[in-house]
Amino acid sequence: MNKILIIGAGQLGSRHLQGALQSALVLNITVVDPSDESLNIAKQRAEQVAINNAKSAVHYSQSLPKAESFDVCIIATSAPVRAKVTASLLAENKVRFIIFEKVLFQALNEYSDIEALLEQHNVTAWVNCPRRLYPSYQQIKELLNPDEVLTMKVSGSGWGMACNSIHFIDLFSYLCNSANLQTSENNLDTQLLESKRAGFYELTGKAKFMIGNHSLELECTTADEVSIKVALSSESNTINIDEMAGTINTAGTTLEQQFKHQVKYQSELTGLNIDEIINTETSSLTPFKESCQLHTPMIELYLEHINKVLNKKLLACPIT
Repeated sequence: MNKILIIGAGQLGSRHLQGALQSALVLNITVVDPSDESLNIAKQRAEQVAINNAKSAVHYSQSLPKAESFDVCIIATSAPVRAKVTASLLAENKVRFIIFEKVLFQALNEYSDIEALLEQHNVTAWVNCPRRLYPSYQQIKELLNPDEVLTMKVSGSGWGMACNSIHFIDLFSYLCNSANLQTSENNLDTQLLESKRAGFYELTGKAKFMIGNHSLELECTTADEVSIKVALSSESNTINIDEMAGTINTAGTTLEQQFKHQVKYQSELTGLNIDEIINTETSSLTPFKESCQLHTPMIELYLEHINKVLNKKLLACPIT
């Protein structure tokens, strides 16, 4: 029986549980969260889905296990405690594979600290930026010529720039086949928005990143409606994705076409991720080291900006 550990049973963790129950494999799943309320939500959501393998079982706990071995661990806590939870987990248990939620960590030193810890404990890890798993983005990548310079722009409003930039930075990396990300421009607004979660901030304005000659511009306005549009252009292709409308329009050198953009929910993906990892010992998700390369320029930029606006010297970037 394959042992699975899910740490964090909140909104995302409970969806991971639903997804894990779609696995074709026999799973012994342990869900950990100090909040009894969160565990109850996870239980309710587990009951909303049909279990794909009747032999799978779920257990709930308010404390981390000790002296146990797990095949796959999903760390779905909030960013401020993720590094500490990872260290506590590996100090007491043996884990083969970890899937981390994002934003990975708030403090820059935690990226190198956890990378060293994973190496020390011989853990292979990935970061859950699932757009690279969406069939529509995989189809788009097939349309792009890897030898051409790619210009990518994400624009819209209300899409949570601070906490969700990494999704589009990761997509940019996936389409460019490189994680060598550098910050290019900071045109972020000087007014910070208080996040729904106390002590966290949201950002608006523009930020630009580069991978070699490829460029990514992120823009989020203060308009109330939620809109997300992704524009891709290269020498031989122009592709426009409206994520909210679910449409993709492409204009290439040979033909124009339109097809649907399909969002894959976490409850549809986690089981497939677990199956792939256990069966092949690899994953289509972003490797941990690559994701660190993508996270750190973003965290540096956003932390510097927030400190400047607040006139503080925070060491941890207050986004999650």
